Amino acid sequence: MLDAHQLMWTQIAAGISVLLFGLMLFNLVRMWGRMQAARSWDKVEGIITVSQVDQPATHTSDDQNDAKPIIRYRYQAGGQELESDKVFVGGAAMTTRVLAAKLTGRYPVGAHVDVHVDPRQPTEALLEPAAAQNVAALVAFTVVFGVIAATLAAHALAGHVLYTNNHVPLFAFALPIIVLLGGVFCIIEYVRTHRLASASLRWPTATGGITHSEVIEENIEEKTDHDNKPATSKLVHRYQVDLRYAYKVGKRDYTGTEVNWGGTMISGLREVVEKDAAKYRPGQHVKVYYDPDRPSHSVLEPASRDGALGPLIGAAVCAVVGGLFLTILIKIGFA
Repeated sequence: MLDAHQLMWTQIAAGISVLLFGLMLFNLVRMWGRMQAARSWDKVEGIITVSQVDQPATHTSDDQNDAKPIIRYRYQAGGQELESDKVFVGGAAMTTRVLAAKLTGRYPVGAHVDVHVDPRQPTEALLEPAAAQNVAALVAFTVVFGVIAATLAAHALAGHVLYTNNHVPLFAFALPIIVLLGGVFCIIEYVRTHRLASASLRWPTATGGITHSEVIEENIEEKTDHDNKPATSKLVHRYQVDLRYAYKVGKRDYTGTEVNWGGTMISGLREVVEKDAAKYRPGQHVKVYYDPDRPSHSVLEPASRDGALGPLIGAAVCAVVGGLFLTILIKIGFA
C-alpha cells in the first residue's frame, strides 16, 4: 500500500503522463490531418534561395543529431511574392550532418520547385506535403507515453502498486510490451517499403545524370564505462555513399538521392562502400523512376532488395527479446 506521500507523487506523475500523452495524441492527429489536407493545396512554381546545413562549430561524434537543414524558397501566391522555409508538415527536425546534407542536396540554390500553397492562407506553404518525416517518431513517443500513463494511472486509482499473484509489479510488463510494439512498427515499415518498391517498378522513367558520387567518412565516438576506472572513448569510422542525380520531368528539373528503397548502406569498411560508389560516376547517364504524382520522389533501382530485410530483422529481434522477457515475467508472476 502506498502511503499518503507516495500516493500524492504517484498521482502527480500519472497526471503529468496523461497530459503529455493527450498532447502528443492531439498533435499526432492534427499533423496527420494537415498532411491529408496539404495534398489538395494549390501548386505553384518556386525557386530555392537558401540551401545549407546549420551545425555547431564543435563536433565530437557524427552520430549526434546536432544539424538542421535550412532551405528557403520564394514563390508567388495571392498576388504577392512570398518566402518560406517549411519543407514538411511539422518542420524539419534536428538530425545528423549526413542526413541534413542529403536533404539540402535535393534542393540546390536556384532550383525551380513545386510549392504547395494553402489556398485559404497563401503564407502557408510546403515543398513535400506528403512526407511523414516526424510522424513515425511522434507515434512511437505517443505509444510509449500511453503505456506509462496507463500504468501510473492504474496505480494512482488503486492507491497501491499493482502486483501479480506472485508479487511481480505490473509495471515491469510495460518494457517487453513496448519492445513488442517496436517490432510491430518494424513490420509496418517493411510492408510500406515493399509496397513502395512494387509500385515504383510501374512508375514512368526519365533519363538522368549523376551529378555527385563520393564516399562519406563518419567518425563516431564510442564511450565505455568501467567500474572504478575513468571512462574511455574511441573513434569508430563508418562509410556511406553520397549520391545525387539530376533528371527532368516536363519543364521542371529535379535532384534525387535514393538508389533503392533499402536505405543508405553504412559499412565499417571503406573498400566495400567504394565498390558501391564506383557503380555511379559523375556524368554517367541513368534511368530514373519517378512518382507521377510526386515527380520529386524518385529511385534508380526499384527492384533492388539491398537492405529490404532490415525492418524484418529488427522485428525478429524485438519479437525474440520482448517475447522472451514477457514469457519469463508471466511464468514468474502467474505460475
